[in-house]
Amino acid sequence: MDNFSVSRPLVVFFLALSLGFSISACKRTTAVEKAPTPAPTSSQTQPMTGSTLPAIIASGPDSVASYVHFPKDPAAASLEGAVQFYCDISEDGKVATTYAVTGDQKDLMIAVQSALDWGKFQPATVNGKPVPVYLGGTVLFFHQDGRPTIVISLATYDRDRVGKLTNYVQPQLIGGLRRRLEEAERASPINLPVKGATEVLVNVGEQSQITSTSVVAENPKEMGLGDFLIGAIKGAQFTPAYNDGKPAAGAMNIIANFGEY
Repeated sequence: MDNFSVSRPLVVFFLALSLGFSISACKRTTAVEKAPTPAPTSSQTQPMTGSTLPAIIASGPDSVASYVHFPKDPAAASLEGAVQFYCDISEDGKVATTYAVTGDQKDLMIAVQSALDWGKFQPATVNGKPVPVYLGGTVLFFHQDGRPTIVISLATYDRDRVGKLTNYVQPQLIGGLRRRLEEAERASPINLPVKGATEVLVNVGEQSQITSTSVVAENPKEMGLGDFLIGAIKGAQFTPAYNDGKPAAGAMNIIANFGEY
C-alpha cells in the first residue's frame, strides 16, 4: 500500500460532507486495510464456531479498486468528495445486491457504482470457507500534491477513522442482508410497503456478538421498517471490527431499500 500524508483540511472536508443516508420520497488508488488476524467466535453466538475474517479490498486487475476512476469529463475530474456504498458481497467476492450509493457529487457516485458493477472484493471467510456478507464502505476522491487520488475504506459509520485514513474495517453481516430480509418478509404477518427505506445502527462486540441496535431513520415514517430490519437481523452473525488487523468492538449502519432487493 502506498504511503502518503493527508492534510488536516482533508479530514475536516470529509467529516463535513453530508453523507447520511437520505431516505426522502493518473491517479493513485489506496485500500485502507491489511489482512486481519482471524477472530474467535463468541461463546454467546451458538450457530457458528471457528474464526471469521471480513471481506476486504482485493488486489489485482479485477479488484473494485482497479475499477474506481475519476470521471473522464475535465470538469468532473477536478471534483473532490466522498461516496458511501452498502451492498451484499457473494462468496466469490462479487457484488450481489447494492442497497445504496450516497454522496454529494453525482459523477463520483456513478464512478463508484460502476466499480461495484465490475470489480470484486476478497470475500469474507468463516473457518477458511468463503461466505457472503453485507458491508459498507467509503470512497474518498481528492487531489494530493496536484495528483488525483482515490482511497477506499471499508467503514461508513465511524467517519473519524475514515477521514484520518486509519487501518480499520467495520463489522460485516455474515450471510448478507437480502436473504434475511426475504425470510423476515415471508414470516411477517403484515404486508410491507412496496417502496421504503430504513437505516439501523448495529453495535458489535469484539467476539462478534450484537451488543445493541437502534433505528436511525426510516421512510415512510412510523411504518415500522426500522423495527422490521432489527427483527430481520436478530440472531445474525457478524464479523467484528478490525483495527490495525486485530479484532475489535465496532459499529456499522445497515441500510435497506425495500423494493430494491
